[in-house]
Order: sequence, then C-alpha cells, then structure tokens
Amino acid sequence: MGRLNQKKLCYSVLVKIGEQVIHEHQYISLKDIADDLNLSYQQVANLSCGRCKVSNLSGFKYNPQVEIKKLSTQDNNA
Repeated sequence: MGRLNQKKLCYSVLVKIGEQVIHEHQYISLKDIADDLNLSYQQVANLSCGRCKVSNLSGFKYNPQVEIKKLSTQDNNA
C-alpha cells in the first residue's frame, strides 16, 4: 500500500453513475486508488488534480463520475 511508513488515510474516493454511488472508500495513496479501480497511476493523478474526467479514460463501460478529494490533516487527527 503506497509508502510503507504511511498509515494515515489521505484521499477520499467517490464513484457514482448518475445519483447511484457504486464505490466510496478512503485510501492512503494514489497508487492504492489506481490499483483498486484498475486504472494507471497517471490517470488517477490527473483525476485527483482535475486535469481530466473519466469520460477521457478507457475501461469504463458506463462513464461513472469519479471524485478524488484530499482529506485534511485535521480530519485524520480527530
């Protein structure tokens, strides 16, 4: 899972088609997200900073909306 010494959850991922949520999870690293969603690291990195949308990515049959948000450090310390 990403960095070996990192244990904090840093990213929140929400995948939905229309209004139906099909995946919602928190991850330690972008690499973990890429592995779980079967995307490349570069695709996930682009999604996380808003450079592209899933419609530009291959492999998705139904064009889901993918939101990757960085969690604040205050949320992790609580």
